[in-house]
Amino acid sequence: MNINIKASIIKRREEMHDFYYQGFGDRIKRKRQELNLTQETIAKGICSNTYVSKMENNKIIVNKEHLFLIMERMGMPTDNISLPEEMIDILKKSIKYFFYKDIESYKKLYLEIEKYDFGILLYVARFGYYILTKDAYNAKILHNDMYKYLNHLEDFGFTTFLIYSGFYNVMINDYQSARMIIETIQNKIQNDEMIYALYSYLKFDVYGNLYLFNMSRDGLVIAENLFLNYKNIERMRDIFIKLEIFYLYEETNRRSSNFKQNIQGLNDSDKNEFLLFSAIKANNPLEYLEHLSKNGDYYLAGKFIVAKHYFSKGKIKEFKKVKKEINDLHYLQKSEIDYGNLLKLYEEDKKLYIKDYLINYVLPIVLKKQNLYLLKIVLEEISFLLKEKNRYKDALIYLEKFQEIKNKLQFQQKITAE
Repeated sequence: MNINIKASIIKRREEMHDFYYQGFGDRIKRKRQELNLTQETIAKGICSNTYVSKMENNKIIVNKEHLFLIMERMGMPTDNISLPEEMIDILKKSIKYFFYKDIESYKKLYLEIEKYDFGILLYVARFGYYILTKDAYNAKILHNDMYKYLNHLEDFGFTTFLIYSGFYNVMINDYQSARMIIETIQNKIQNDEMIYALYSYLKFDVYGNLYLFNMSRDGLVIAENLFLNYKNIERMRDIFIKLEIFYLYEETNRRSSNFKQNIQGLNDSDKNEFLLFSAIKANNPLEYLEHLSKNGDYYLAGKFIVAKHYFSKGKIKEFKKVKKEINDLHYLQKSEIDYGNLLKLYEEDKKLYIKDYLINYVLPIVLKKQNLYLLKIVLEEISFLLKEKNRYKDALIYLEKFQEIKNKLQFQQKITAE
């Protein structure tokens, strides 16, 4: 390694340590005030009153020996305190495990973190774990809570938080917010290949979902090369699945027929999303939908496509069987869309009722998910139903609405269903 680069890395590490040692002052001050002690009392025999004052106001880099003696005087346990050296090591491990999608190793790290008191970098590491395990509930709580502490992060910690935050917003289908994060940090990426690879993958994913395919491919080229260099099979599988979906979005014929092998190892929701999107316009949707996972998102949507397929082929026995499963699972899976009711409307050929249900209930949900592909499918179905009733002008309006909403999403304006 070049001696100048090595010196730079050592200096940066020391600066990170110093930055986080400064952060202990807040905790010391809160504890001292809880105990109703003066600065003079906790400083006596250890350091000067001025030293304590500067430490509490984060104006000096605290000496580890002084810190432990002051904590001991106030009865603060030192065995579960996370020192900067340990916090930074934990954060770097979290990045590595997130990069490789190594959930087992990350879980061990997560359990190890539990023994420590509060530390902002530990919050960042926990946040990454919740995202990797698709724990949207805890990720949301921590994400919102962390905004109070962002000023306590130096550049590397802050960049890592933003990367995780980008993945969090993708997880909750908020591609506009994810894009804002990408464009905020594009000139602040640290000299770390794993961080850069994750950032590039985010660009590929977010811009692809916003139908900005040229920008998406810029991220793809870099992410793919870095993941290949690190022999990162899990992330390469993610890239393959996303590419297949984006080819669908672009309506190209570049898709692979070897999807069964590549969906192995995906979590249930990601797998179901891929299978559903692939099946919607397929000549034989059952080829994909027979692989659906009941525990993943989009399961009922997939079964809805199966039932419609059977109905269109006159296979009434099979249709009724799938329809019953959908009705049985509707409340159990807390589905926002009543697919059973929709199937009944299709069965009774009530086109205007179907149109109204799609506009009033399905369209707002799809808009909330910011999924342009599903949006286009829904709007095309609404338009088709209107044409069937000779309402050609209204049908054209709904076809044009797709371009309007796409433009709003791409330019990061807030959208609502009309």
